[in-house]
Amino acid sequence: MKTGYLRGLAILALALLFIGAILSVQWPRGEVSQNETVSNQDVGRAMFGETGASGYGLIMLFVGVLLLVALLGGIFLAKEEKEDEI
Repeated sequence: MKTGYLRGLAILALALLFIGAILSVQWPRGEVSQNETVSNQDVGRAMFGETGASGYGLIMLFVGVLLLVALLGGIFLAKEEKEDEI
């Protein structure tokens, strides 16, 4: 029973971490025109920002960890259990 509460608390903490990270990013408001070219430097600035507090790098890290955990969970659930035959 105690491990259920601990798991729930861990899931809640992770969810709050994701929500806080998403809300802390200043999302762009404008759109890129068709005539404007995007360079590698522009992509780097968008990913990591001009300062340490801006950019999408932290969000991408969280999304990657979430996808990894989902993949491992799917593999665990799909694994067949072998029965011991005597």
